[in-house]
Amino acid sequence: MSRLVTDYLPLLAGAPNGVKKLRELILELATSGRLLETDSDWRQTQLRELVTSSGAGWSPSCETRPRTGDEWGVLKVSAVSWSQFRPEENKALPAHLEPRPELEVCPGDFLISRANTAELVARSVVVEDTPPRLILSDKIVRLRLSGACDPRFIQLVNSAPKSRSYYARVAGGTSSSMKNVSREQILVLPVLLPSLAEQHRIVAKVDELMALCDRLETRQSDAQAAHARLVDELLGSLLQARDAE
Repeated sequence: MSRLVTDYLPLLAGAPNGVKKLRELILELATSGRLLETDSDWRQTQLRELVTSSGAGWSPSCETRPRTGDEWGVLKVSAVSWSQFRPEENKALPAHLEPRPELEVCPGDFLISRANTAELVARSVVVEDTPPRLILSDKIVRLRLSGACDPRFIQLVNSAPKSRSYYARVAGGTSSSMKNVSREQILVLPVLLPSLAEQHRIVAKVDELMALCDRLETRQSDAQAAHARLVDELLGSLLQARDAE
């Protein structure tokens, strides 16, 4: 299946919203056992079975600016909204408040936003590296995962279309500008899990396919920019013409 996706990547990407849909297809295949040919047994479970501990953070009244130097900072939900951890998205903890070191973000943490827009609620990141003195807010849930899973594979599962549909069904809130999910709803997320070795293989293949998507997206952007420049130049020439002919 991965060979089929790779062979037809440019064709699929050329459809309306093609690259976005292609990324979703890759995630769906990767997390349902259809991306690679494999003899690995997959088992149905829930996220809670792969979690050794979980907890949310703290949201004191903070400064409106990011922290500087050796100040403590509290993460905003935008730090975990875009698939990669963004530690610069934080607010400085006021000097008169005592920090809570037990809430400090650490490498290996799996972070999920529990409150955000309908599109971004329950988005997650794997913290591979982080500056010190950054604290979780109460809108972010931290999961510590067991050795039975690759956190990067769980990131794929949490981002896949089926998981996004699940969160859309269970999320509370009356406005699309602010939805929320509970820690319990996160922990009962269905997970189809292969062996650990198979998870590593899938993560590597998805990285490869997503890099191809990145290149296609760049190529399309370049083509669109060139087309826009051409149209501008042609329109400019027509406007400056001396007669209709």
